[in-house]
Amino acid sequence: MTDLNDIARENDVNLENCVVFVRGNDDILAVDISNAGIRQRSDDTMGFTFSIAPKKALELEKYFSKFATGEKFYFDISQTGYRPVYYRGLSPMTKEVSSEYHPKFNITLFAQKAIVEPEDSYFAPTCACCEFCHID
Repeated sequence: MTDLNDIARENDVNLENCVVFVRGNDDILAVDISNAGIRQRSDDTMGFTFSIAPKKALELEKYFSKFATGEKFYFDISQTGYRPVYYRGLSPMTKEVSSEYHPKFNITLFAQKAIVEPEDSYFAPTCACCEFCHID
């Protein structure tokens, strides 16, 4: 796998402030998270919404255009560890215009968690004589 630190140096990216997407062994994209939002729904679907410069938006769109729906990839936010997800699609790009800053484009990546956490298996004791009956 390509070393992330090498990619960070080449692209002048601080990995502490990025979400890194990894597909395969060396297909990697790092995106600054300063203008990003992440939402997770109860059905384990996630949305990564980016408000980024036009060049980076095109790079993000080009990167994910290679993905097939349901394809597994990984993401890492600020070097907290890689999480597996399935690709679900990209929203259409929309332009955000303001007189206060340079134009930005909004784009949302949709993914679904690849590993579903098991439900809590603890249940309340039902007998009067077991060692757990005193726990409230």
